[in-house]
Amino acid sequence: MDLTQELQAAADQLALARRKFVKGEEGLRLLHQSREAFINSLRNTGLTYADAKTKYDNCLDDQEAEQLYVRQQMDYAERVHQHVLQQIALQDTTV
Repeated sequence: MDLTQELQAAADQLALARRKFVKGEEGLRLLHQSREAFINSLRNTGLTYADAKTKYDNCLDDQEAEQLYVRQQMDYAERVHQHVLQQIALQDTTV
């Protein structure tokens, strides 16, 4: 794969990772915003407040962990993209 193709692939991966990250941040914001509604909807199924809150907290923890993983993917995609750009810059200086 030549550097132009590598750059395009790296840019595509970076764009995808950024979209996933933004979507995840929005999801976390909405989850925080709907805390009481989330808990109350679980209580309507017969759970106690404590059990419903625990389920909400577990859900939030899972989503935050997933968002951390997405953040790490985005950071990696940024590093790969920068690396390819540096390779192109080095190639251009030797030509």
